[in-house]
Amino acid sequence: MSGLKQAVRNTAKIIMFKGVYPLCYKVSSLRPLRKNKVIFAEIRSGTLTDSFRYIYEEIKTRGLDPQVYYVHNNKGGMGYLLRYLKLTWLMGNVGCVLLNDTCNLFGAFKFRKDTKVIQTWHSCGAFKKWGESITDLSFGESLEELRKFPAHTSYTLCTVSSKECIWAFKEAFGFDLDNNSVQAIGVSRTDFFFKEENRVKAFENLYKNCPNAQYKKVLLYAPTYRGDADKAYIPEKLDIKALKENFGSEWVLLVKRHGFVKKEWDIPEDCQDFAFDITEHMPIEDLLFTVDMCITDYSSLIFEYSLFERPMIFYAFDLDQFYDYRGFYYPYDYSFLPGPIVKTNEELINAIKQGKADPTVISDFRERFMGACDGRSTERIADYIMSQNSEY
Repeated sequence: MSGLKQAVRNTAKIIMFKGVYPLCYKVSSLRPLRKNKVIFAEIRSGTLTDSFRYIYEEIKTRGLDPQVYYVHNNKGGMGYLLRYLKLTWLMGNVGCVLLNDTCNLFGAFKFRKDTKVIQTWHSCGAFKKWGESITDLSFGESLEELRKFPAHTSYTLCTVSSKECIWAFKEAFGFDLDNNSVQAIGVSRTDFFFKEENRVKAFENLYKNCPNAQYKKVLLYAPTYRGDADKAYIPEKLDIKALKENFGSEWVLLVKRHGFVKKEWDIPEDCQDFAFDITEHMPIEDLLFTVDMCITDYSSLIFEYSLFERPMIFYAFDLDQFYDYRGFYYPYDYSFLPGPIVKTNEELINAIKQGKADPTVISDFRERFMGACDGRSTERIADYIMSQNSEY
């Protein structure tokens, strides 16, 4: 981008955030409050995602009026400034607004006192650093930029999966220690894992899309992405042929790409009866029900998977580089992770062969990071939305 274009973008952003949006919201908030109206601000996706789906249906049954606004922050260009303007107007007279990701529009003005603002976030636990926690790393923005266009100042509630996670969210948001908006009331989408009918449907989905799995154990490889979100790629270091040679008679291997990664996994032709890129065919929620062992690296899916208390292996071949690039809230070692850490395919194969996990370690990990997820998170969030008090 040329210097002139960048200057124009920066000027337009300052004008909108410091002048237009605050004025628009002030005028919009002069309208009578509609307490039963709830807006779900879907930040990136063009469909209603994860926790939003469950909260939406729950409050609808309670007589509220839920509406969805798609922000489309993943689209390029300056169009998002106009979408922000429309959302600003819509939020001026509603009883509650929910969002599930960082959106700096929510720090551009002060919400009226009788509007609740709920951050449901899009992952459980506290693993990779983000927000103000990474201002000193190459992945993050500068602290000056984050403070110039703050994103998290308006929350009346942020839901997290356990008390252990609260400090990390406060750090990432730039909150003072006495800010009590981050609360361990659970993550709504995890309610899915506590319903037997969902487990049955998950296995039906697995056998439909991967018939070979019906009579074998299922090994899942679900790494996080590498690179920037708009140019994300999968780390193709896994030796699929070696895995088939060692485990092909007893296991099938399913690969699940991160949502930012568009390119399909390149599976060798002679391994396509063993390994399957299942990304487009099964959601991660179904997969976690059905797999017997999970291989990942730095993905927060380990928190949801811990609900099943099954073995995990951490294939961290690029740990040193990733740590410098992104960083973690906890040491990437056995004091934190509930499974073996391996850095080569040979070590990975040996770890799979050993195959057993200490049930106490995984159980302790689950309680530490997912203790508030008990199948009733959606109910508690809906209770808060319905309450007269803006504090939880």
